[in-house]
Amino acid sequence: MSMDVRWCDEFVRLDPVTGKAIDGDGQASASPPVTLSAPRNAFASFQLLVGPIPEGDTVSVSGGVLRTSGKSKLSSTQYDVFVEWYQRYDGQWYPEVCVPQDIVEGSTADFREMNGVTGQKYVGFWVDLFVPADATPAGYTGDVTVTVGGEKTKVPVELQVTRGRLADDCCLDVSMNNYATVLSRGWQELRDDPDRLTSEKNLRCERGVFRTAHDHRMFLHYLPYGHSGYVPPTFAPPLEGEGPNKRVSDWSEWDRHWGPYFDGSAFKNTRRGPQPVKRFYLPLNLHWPADFVKYYQPGYEAEWRSVGRDMAEHFKEKGWTETHFDFFLNHKQRFRFFPWDTEEARFLEDNDNHRYFRTLWEGTFDHETTKPVVFDYTLGTTWTYGYDIKSDLSEFVDVYIDGTMSIVWDIDWLPKLHEDGRQVWACTNSGSVPDSPRAPFFVPLQMWMLDVDGYMPRWSTTGGFGPEGIYGLADKGATTFLYSGDPFGSEETFASLRMKVQRQALQMADRLQVASENIKGGKSEIKKKVNRTLGITRDSWLVKKPDYVDKKEPKDWVGADFATEEPPNVGWKKFGSDQFRAVLALAEELAEEHK
Repeated sequence: MSMDVRWCDEFVRLDPVTGKAIDGDGQASASPPVTLSAPRNAFASFQLLVGPIPEGDTVSVSGGVLRTSGKSKLSSTQYDVFVEWYQRYDGQWYPEVCVPQDIVEGSTADFREMNGVTGQKYVGFWVDLFVPADATPAGYTGDVTVTVGGEKTKVPVELQVTRGRLADDCCLDVSMNNYATVLSRGWQELRDDPDRLTSEKNLRCERGVFRTAHDHRMFLHYLPYGHSGYVPPTFAPPLEGEGPNKRVSDWSEWDRHWGPYFDGSAFKNTRRGPQPVKRFYLPLNLHWPADFVKYYQPGYEAEWRSVGRDMAEHFKEKGWTETHFDFFLNHKQRFRFFPWDTEEARFLEDNDNHRYFRTLWEGTFDHETTKPVVFDYTLGTTWTYGYDIKSDLSEFVDVYIDGTMSIVWDIDWLPKLHEDGRQVWACTNSGSVPDSPRAPFFVPLQMWMLDVDGYMPRWSTTGGFGPEGIYGLADKGATTFLYSGDPFGSEETFASLRMKVQRQALQMADRLQVASENIKGGKSEIKKKVNRTLGITRDSWLVKKPDYVDKKEPKDWVGADFATEEPPNVGWKKFGSDQFRAVLALAEELAEEHK
């Protein structure tokens, strides 16, 4: 049987039954050679589609050495190969879960039977090729070998390694938001273990989730307490004493659990290397370290300050200076544990809680007191952002997390906030599985063009995290970017195809950032070039502030108000894939010219 091997980039998804492009937009797969370009310290990625597949045969992909015309080469070990697992929505099969080939030994007959794609004739692979930071800029050639049963096919690969080098950190903070104990439900053995949170297996599995986020230029942002304020075992150190004598009784277990993320050792042998996690949520909340029964009482302040100072001193002693530690009050009145919203508040008076915590924060966790360790006061301000940035809250809040549109309503305030050392993030929507790959790709570009400092790809990135999630999710994957390896007997965590697409866009944003720091006119000049490439103007990114925003307080906003909002002039549906490819090419050109 004649075997066909075709390839495509991140904007194309191919049907496992017909081999045709799913996403339209005039796209299709291409015949080899695979042509790639990447800066150093970055990934070049592509997809392969192989078929028609004889029933029962195993299909695998292996990378070969890439060489220049001189003596330089890239080892075959720089390839990471993933078998694409398909999910079905509305009658269509989509490649979604990127399963490491070395775990499942390729697309085997058992793998395909487990996936259950009716009428499957083709199998897909996502291939990451990592270009080390010390690679020689040049053109490289080589091949990957596709093996079907006993038949081998060489697929030529051409890679241009450019002179630029991506920074170790992304220019945007990308928070993969999720909540305490969620990860432990990803493995059935842990679900059934009442002591799972203190088990070694849980520690290993959790570390895999962090490492997967790390290698995609993101970070797992793990809120370590529930809405009640309860902090699960090992998510906070044990305490002893009362009042001004309250302190941590033993740091050892907490340090063993979390310390490797702060010194970077948890990320050893990842592609990005042992860099400390960028940000981390602390267990501090209304009910820890001081009992909420004492709220607003002298004993509450005494215990909060005593444990807080103990924490700050311990972090200094450990040398955890490269991670930003977030204090984030996530309590909501609707869950009936506390009488206010300390996040996503609609009633302005609820923010008086933050004013109270300011009195505890200053002298305990403020930047001057704790340097060189950094603790940030982080505020979820979806409704009241426009008020908060213009109030006394702006005197001490370090990070605002808001929805994208209301950030745009007050976009002219961003320069002042940045001048004052504040950060603004957007909690956004990166699309669901059936949406085009243009959806996750668009988000980093939008954030960079709006000058925000970071974003959450969605309010949750592990919403359907569990063994059954690989077969499909109730919200079509909108809140799930990571998948447990449990169905394949693995303690590892697998990235979604959407997560890999978003990494490609983050690498593009980093290249635009490099150029903006080295060109006359700075970022504004680069943004003009991007807008010309897309055929839009600066105003296309903006949204007119609705009248009700200035006429009513957030507590009085109703659905009829939202219906009057002017939709944004840009969005992933407004652009074709070729327009995004053109911006990718522009970013490469600018980064090379202004490296």
